Amino acid sequence: MVIKHHTTSCSRFLLYALASVVAIESGCGGGSSSSGPPPNPVPVITTINPTTAVRGGPSFTLTVNGSNLLPTSTVQWNGQSRPTTFLSGAELQAQIPLDDISVAGTDAVTAFNPAPGGGTSNSASFNIPCVLAPASPASTQTRARLGAYYFDGWSGPLTNFHFQGLPNGPYQDRQPLSGWQDNNNCAVEEQLAWARSFGINFFVFDWYFNTAVTEPGDDLNSALKITHALPDRHGMQFAILYVNAPPFVIGPADWSGAINEWMGYMTDPAYVQVNGKPLFYIIDMGQMRQAFGSPSAVSGALNQLRAAAQAHGFAGVYIVGGFGGPDGSSGQDGFFPDIDEALGDGYDAVSMYNYPYTPPVVNGMLPFSDLSDAGKWIWGQGAVKSPVPFIPVAMTGWDPRPWNEREFWTNDLVWFSRSPQEVAIFVDDAITWAESNPQVRAEPSPAPPIVLLEAWNELGEGSFMLPTTGDGTSYGDSLAAMLTTPPTRSRTVLTLQDSGPTDPNRTASGKLTDAAGAPISGATITLSETVTSGTGAYAQYQLSGLTPVAATQAVVGFRVNMEGAGPAPSDFSLYQASYIQAADGIERVVNGSFSSGAQSWSLGGQAQVVPSDRGAGQMVQVLATPSQTAALTSALFAVTPGTAFNASFSARVAPSSFGSGYFTVIFLNGTEISREVIPLPATKVTLGTTSTDAVGHYQLSLASLGTAQVTLEAAYAGDAQHWPAYARVAP
Repeated sequence: MVIKHHTTSCSRFLLYALASVVAIESGCGGGSSSSGPPPNPVPVITTINPTTAVRGGPSFTLTVNGSNLLPTSTVQWNGQSRPTTFLSGAELQAQIPLDDISVAGTDAVTAFNPAPGGGTSNSASFNIPCVLAPASPASTQTRARLGAYYFDGWSGPLTNFHFQGLPNGPYQDRQPLSGWQDNNNCAVEEQLAWARSFGINFFVFDWYFNTAVTEPGDDLNSALKITHALPDRHGMQFAILYVNAPPFVIGPADWSGAINEWMGYMTDPAYVQVNGKPLFYIIDMGQMRQAFGSPSAVSGALNQLRAAAQAHGFAGVYIVGGFGGPDGSSGQDGFFPDIDEALGDGYDAVSMYNYPYTPPVVNGMLPFSDLSDAGKWIWGQGAVKSPVPFIPVAMTGWDPRPWNEREFWTNDLVWFSRSPQEVAIFVDDAITWAESNPQVRAEPSPAPPIVLLEAWNELGEGSFMLPTTGDGTSYGDSLAAMLTTPPTRSRTVLTLQDSGPTDPNRTASGKLTDAAGAPISGATITLSETVTSGTGAYAQYQLSGLTPVAATQAVVGFRVNMEGAGPAPSDFSLYQASYIQAADGIERVVNGSFSSGAQSWSLGGQAQVVPSDRGAGQMVQVLATPSQTAALTSALFAVTPGTAFNASFSARVAPSSFGSGYFTVIFLNGTEISREVIPLPATKVTLGTTSTDAVGHYQLSLASLGTAQVTLEAAYAGDAQHWPAYARVAP
């Protein structure tokens, strides 16, 4: 029995075991009784910290508080997951990169739990305000009409080559307080507001042609487009600088299309006008000649631009042509480039972009004074050699180490030290120069003089004024302090009338007042005339400088319609040429007065030795059409490297010769090293001086001019209380 009972119990155990196996297998296959892991809950956000950040600021850690948070939860920024650390079921932390706060506005922060279940939480708002600098006393300054070049190359990704050496390099302290990129409204608005609070009146945006093809990685005209579209420019104006450097050169076939695009900007009420005309810069006059083929073709293209503006109701376009100075030429008068082409090609004024290599270059750092001295030398040369108004440019620095930009000839990497005070003083010097040289101002007094800064934001080249993490607002603050310092002198207004060649009692007359219209009595007015027809007057043309350190020999002479001169008609006579070193006073030009005819001289083309028209002796005469050339070259003579020299040419130059050629000194050491030139100018003759009466009037007899057609000029030198003044009338 016992055994029987045992057998029955064992059988039941087996049945229970089999039933359990069947139940397990049934549950796996059919799922009718599966329990599985529970679904993840939907997360809930109650608070985030912080809730706001400065636009363009550094990356930061965001804390998210709430419930239903899991180790697998992620924090999302506008729907995109960010690196997340789980702290507890009620707290997460996420790393927010600087790119996430580069644009002002409201961003959405959420938490996300994965499946099973899970989902996206409610949204918490993160605010990135667009903080704009308020107006300041400098915003209404009248010391100058101050513009700044704006490099429009910061709209692309931070991997773009423009950001080389900056966000991820050793020059991260150049990061603008508005952020590295300016591809959004707030970044541009912040810069406009800052600039105006510092006393800057307008930006001149670098404009590039066909950028979608030539540089598709970014929009090189982005900030210009944003500025144009903004409803509020915060008191700032803007203009365009056409950067006609390869590969952005516009040829004749595309010129009309570019004009149409420019007109869209020029009709904006915030576009800068000069003398009632939209202001337009071209960075390289020489490149325009290459693109269009001739001076007349360039003139035609510029007039086409003016005609388009006239069709929109403007008086035309005020076109400024750009040029560059030879490297290392600072202080050497004859090395200043010939900018007479500006008049022949039809420009209204000339200016520059920058001149970092005009000082003697080294490999390393130079003091800021070297850069400012070069600028002052350029302005001084422009005052006496420009045939049209000259707009000074003050560089705000130069340090291209992030981009490793080097001087072309020597491969030197040079940069300049700088401080906010040095830059502000340099800008003040530019304003003082413009006030002191009214004869080359773009707009006459009492309007403030136009002065340009290079640049607002050339970060890669170290020429910038905009606020940065390294400098804060220090450069702008120093500029504003200078601009709001009361001037020590007031502007003056000088008028001039010529009663005309038909008046038998021909007289020059006018009035001198201060900017408020009060007469200035007892002031000396100097009048001069430039004959616009005839054969010209005898004059002496001089240049001086230092002999290049590599030069051992030199020649003097002239070139007409060749070697960079002309084409233009030419009519002049040369009576004597001279070259003297200050150290010994020895005349080095053999037969400099042509008393022995052509001996020791080489003549070419239309140059010929003829009897002098100034008494006994001989002279070299040139009568050439635009298609004819002429050349004169002296015998070689020895020079001492690095010594001061003075070269002079006694000549009569007809006004019609303007732009046809130049007198020159060519330095050699087996081959040509460099040449200094004096463009063939029309001769200015002083007629006399007179004084203003009690009501500021003056007059001077012009009876000696008879019926001659002349350009008449009047000048007031100024005094301790008044800036100089200038007036001009032409036939």
